[in-house]
Amino acid sequence: MTDFEAAESEMKKQFGHDVIMALATVSGNGTNVRNVDAYYKDGNIYITSHGESNKMKEIEKNSNVSLCRNLSVFWGKGENIGNPKEEKNSEIRNEVRNIFSAFYDRHVNENDPKTCILKVELTKALVFNNEAKYIINYTDRKAQKIPMKIDVVFEE
Repeated sequence: MTDFEAAESEMKKQFGHDVIMALATVSGNGTNVRNVDAYYKDGNIYITSHGESNKMKEIEKNSNVSLCRNLSVFWGKGENIGNPKEEKNSEIRNEVRNIFSAFYDRHVNENDPKTCILKVELTKALVFNNEAKYIINYTDRKAQKIPMKIDVVFEE
């Protein structure tokens, strides 16, 4: 298994389900950060949102975003890929409906045309597990595994 394949496996294990992440966007000369429900799949992070939200307005002006969860950090480009009901989104819609089932039907109004799916196409990431950190370059599909012991404890 290559380091990239091992890193991808770790990404799926840790983030291939509903996780809370901090999402940072560029706002004028500053930044904004907020917690979001997120889901990782194939080099992308998916988030449900609304086109009139501050995060989507900020991403429209500057697509550079970063996310973090515990020690792991992600960088990429955010894109509004449209309403979940759009035909092109049928596959990811079914996945996020299932992944975010705890809140989806109560908080995601698919009948509102401004409701959208935010796709963050990752360019790089720094991901940790109990034995190593992975420095991932999604652009080149390469990763470096650095053995280490993590002794930071996070309360959930």
